[in-house]
Amino acid sequence: MTTDAVDRSSLFSVDGLVVVITGGGTGIGRMIATALENNGATVYIVGRRLHVLESTAKESNKFEKMYPLQGDVTSKASLLSIVETLKAKHGYINLLVNNSGISFHDTKPPIIRPGSTKEDIKDLQSRFWNSGTPESWAKTFEVNCTAPYFCTVAFLELLDAGNRRGGAGGVTSQVIAVSSVAGFRRDSDNFSVSYSMSKAAVTHLGKLLANVLKDHKIRSNVIAPGFYHSEMTAEIASEDLVMKYIPLQRPGKIADMGGLALFLASRAGAYVNGTVHISDGGRLGLFSSTY
Repeated sequence: MTTDAVDRSSLFSVDGLVVVITGGGTGIGRMIATALENNGATVYIVGRRLHVLESTAKESNKFEKMYPLQGDVTSKASLLSIVETLKAKHGYINLLVNNSGISFHDTKPPIIRPGSTKEDIKDLQSRFWNSGTPESWAKTFEVNCTAPYFCTVAFLELLDAGNRRGGAGGVTSQVIAVSSVAGFRRDSDNFSVSYSMSKAAVTHLGKLLANVLKDHKIRSNVIAPGFYHSEMTAEIASEDLVMKYIPLQRPGKIADMGGLALFLASRAGAYVNGTVHISDGGRLGLFSSTY
């Protein structure tokens, strides 16, 4: 083994990678996009709101290699249009990050009546019956699980082309699904049952794809974040949550998510396949979970 083989500048380099990140205009998607572009990757951020994407590209660019692509991950036609755009520009990609996600707060605190130690069964039934709709559940699964599946399928040819080019630094093509620690929680305080179930599903999808795509050497891994500041977490963000329910007593930062993304995307993580990477400051350990 030579010294160069473990030099950090080569181990964690993403220079030359062509990357697509859905939901890349805000939150965790923006953190990942910024970390990869600032370290040499060409990054395309995808989302429905073009002005948000353009703002992110303008503010987060270091090498002027972050580009907005307006599109809807729940539309097959839109996905194919994005694929054709990238096929014309590059003919391949090296990394797809399925990050787009939504959440409906479909659970509410228990109704504990005076003199009682537990919630009446009718109150429990009413609370869950009235706190969500079949339509909101369907939309949650459509964006959080169905869309990553079809997005991955849409990009398979370009991911394969990335491998045929030899990859960047010998790193094979990869799909990363951004899930959530909520997908492992089974405690009664979960703020959204539909969100938790959809994230459990996309976590399984990420594991499944590692085997489905093995003959083509396209890797699949999962990032399961805890509490990071984003549009989605704005409603539940509080100092009390951070201090009581995160052992490190702080939310995740861009360096935390960016570092993990650089590891997975670079030569350092080239032997990683079919795995789930939790980044939550120890939060999941405080709850009953399946992890």
